[in-house]
Amino acid sequence: MLSQYKDIPEEYYCNGDNRPADCGENCQCTHKIDIPLNAIVEVVLVDEVQQINISHPFHLHGTSFYVLGLGRSPDNNIKRMNLKHALDLDQRGMLERQYLKPALKDTVAVPNNGYAVLRFRADNPGFWLFHCHFQYHIVIGMNLVFQIGTLKDLPPVPANFPRCGNHLPPITPSRYW
Repeated sequence: MLSQYKDIPEEYYCNGDNRPADCGENCQCTHKIDIPLNAIVEVVLVDEVQQINISHPFHLHGTSFYVLGLGRSPDNNIKRMNLKHALDLDQRGMLERQYLKPALKDTVAVPNNGYAVLRFRADNPGFWLFHCHFQYHIVIGMNLVFQIGTLKDLPPVPANFPRCGNHLPPITPSRYW
């Protein structure tokens, strides 16, 4: 994405507002969210997986974030946390945020059946991976790319920078057989 962005067809990207028509449970597209340079971004992560004693370690490349909130639902009548419930709690002011000396991190463990509220300033232009550190979860799509800023905000790609496929020496049978 950094060096060959224009070579990637636009339909290879998706997000919550733009999904391929044939997108099933696991899309075959790169989930990319565009963020203006220097924007203040708040992310609310919700664990809907419901596996006992497994917290999702989410990691953001390229910048650190403040952990403003972390926990489980304060509503004891709710047995399973989900996005709809988290949004409802947030609208009622029940997803607590700690603004006084919040922890600055690049990885946070989202509690099972819980949530995490993260905030950061998008001041480092580029394409930054945000993902769960469980390898299987990355494979099934528990990751996305934040595009911070526009291509104009990035330094130019060096003229002799390798392109996909051209940095490997050619394979010849005599070399390996």
